[in-house]
Amino acid sequence: MGAVTHAARAVWDRGDYGPLADLLAPGATVLADTAAPTRADRVLDLAAGHGAVAEIVARRGTPVTAVDVSPVMVAAGRARTADLPVTWLEADLAAVPLDDDAADVALSNFGLIFTVEAAPALAEVRRLLRPGGTLAYTAWDPEGVVGRMGAVMAEFMPAPPDGAPKRFHGSVWTTGEALRDAGFTDVTVTGRTLPWRFDSPADLTTFFRHHSPAHMASEVAAGERAADMFAAIGRVFAPDGGAVDVEASYVVVTARA
Repeated sequence: MGAVTHAARAVWDRGDYGPLADLLAPGATVLADTAAPTRADRVLDLAAGHGAVAEIVARRGTPVTAVDVSPVMVAAGRARTADLPVTWLEADLAAVPLDDDAADVALSNFGLIFTVEAAPALAEVRRLLRPGGTLAYTAWDPEGVVGRMGAVMAEFMPAPPDGAPKRFHGSVWTTGEALRDAGFTDVTVTGRTLPWRFDSPADLTTFFRHHSPAHMASEVAAGERAADMFAAIGRVFAPDGGAVDVEASYVVVTARA
């Protein structure tokens, strides 16, 4: 196991991800509707988490291969889709153990965007897709509340050891430039929103601390500044300290291999 894969597993094996998976599940339906795979298509669910995309597509009659780096996620996904035609693989998205041109459609609901580097992940997706195959994924809008939260969290993270600037993962995935650099064509970006409702900023941050592996890892990385980080997150979502009532903006990105 490489160091990057080991680190990714250490992050995504944390906590009870189920409630966050449910919060993000509407995006999975949008992806399935957007790509609209036929029963004859070979479909991949990449960074599948608990398998929301795989479940929707499989219930519509199309077999799916679901891939995730986390053994905890894979176990939960297998249980969720046990009665459906879903095959699970535990693998790094930069090295999926499948043949070239193994899929007609590749989908990822707020998962592919968490890969450490876009270029190798997209090169691997293009290898897996047949020429003309479809990639569709969801990504957070860098200008929306989740994008702003990511920028705030980056301020509390230690500097990268190689001196690279701190960055939020969202923007590289929403412009289409990385896709075109990887050889994809017909790139489209469509805006959507997810409703997020919590009684208070404290309820929101408590939710993240229990159910978001990324926030749990960031809490550790922030160390003594973690409380300040979560307070700053709360202010992003509810500047007045009242109830959190926002539309979390994201984009659906599609492209052809």
